[in-house]
Amino acid sequence: MGRLGTFIGKELLLLRRDMHGLALLFAMPVVFIVIMSLALQNQFSSDSSVGVDYYLLAPEQDEVAVEFLRRLEEIDNFHRLPGGADRQLLLQSVARDDASFLVIVAPEFGERLAEGLQVIDLYASPGAEPARVLMFESRLRDILGRLYLMIAQQIMLDELGESSLIGDEELDRLLHFQSLYAEGGERKTPSAVQQNVPAWLLFAMFFIATPISTAMIHERSQRTMDRLVTMDFPPWMMLLGKMLPYTLINLLQVVLMLLVGVYLMPLLGADRLSLGHSPAGLLVISLAASLAAVCYGLLVAQIANTTEQATIFTGVCNIIMAALGGVMVPSFIMPPLMQQLSQLSPMAWGLDGFLEILLRNGGVRDVVPQASALLVFAMALLALSVLLGRRR
Repeated sequence: MGRLGTFIGKELLLLRRDMHGLALLFAMPVVFIVIMSLALQNQFSSDSSVGVDYYLLAPEQDEVAVEFLRRLEEIDNFHRLPGGADRQLLLQSVARDDASFLVIVAPEFGERLAEGLQVIDLYASPGAEPARVLMFESRLRDILGRLYLMIAQQIMLDELGESSLIGDEELDRLLHFQSLYAEGGERKTPSAVQQNVPAWLLFAMFFIATPISTAMIHERSQRTMDRLVTMDFPPWMMLLGKMLPYTLINLLQVVLMLLVGVYLMPLLGADRLSLGHSPAGLLVISLAASLAAVCYGLLVAQIANTTEQATIFTGVCNIIMAALGGVMVPSFIMPPLMQQLSQLSPMAWGLDGFLEILLRNGGVRDVVPQASALLVFAMALLALSVLLGRRR
């Protein structure tokens, strides 16, 4: 253990001499987490923080139309803009993206709605995001559906001579909603923070390949490893002495990024990261992802001949794995083919494992498939790097 400790101390000394590079490994994911979580907060949110601007044209307003407009204006995140009564001018404004939507209410709204005829013309701007269009359209359909149901009930009750009518509160009680992402009994839904913290954490963990590969290339050029062999250092000890310090750095990255999600992001106005209920599960998936990243760095050191090659190769491969693995673009919004291809990236395996803990309150057993895949990946890269090293 004394010789192994000396070897580990040597690696830590080399890392300490490059404090700028070491600090970058911790600063880079923090910056990405903050920027991407705040930038995408509305895209992951379904609450009133998502603002929608619209024009409304209602030439004639009967009693039912007035009720429709009242309910539409009660939605906090929908903002009606003043725009006059000229249909063509309003259409031109929406086409210029001055507003996201134009809602045109048909004359004789109540009668047409009772007969099941078209009562609304909805126009979306060219720049309206598909998710926002779907949300706005679904809210309009919800209001129209409630009004249509109430009109139909009223007609039926009038024929029966009854006066009881189901209202909005009774309708709301017909459906009970509960999110499975719960912590402390409070409703909790996935947020941009819960997606971006583990995603960019994994991206940074795989960048550990840069200092590993460059350090090994320098040692190879200076024949440091040859001298250690002549000093009767066993190969397994040299390999373990390389892996342990960098694995420790990756685990420190995990702790720091989770703390950023728990404490820093709420101060910036974002949601708080939920850590789930399984610290052991977090440790298992973190350790597996760290070993995969370290073994990836060992392989890069054997493939590249210069530090420049290692840096470029690591950067390009990391970006490809991140883009494919759901780091840059969440996999759940990818088309089916891309979702299948994303499983080729080890970052996707790690991200799925973290989300099992952070979102689904899973435990060690739930992350066994992802952790096993990462460990098999790590062992395969380690074996390949040892084989290439012997050939050198």
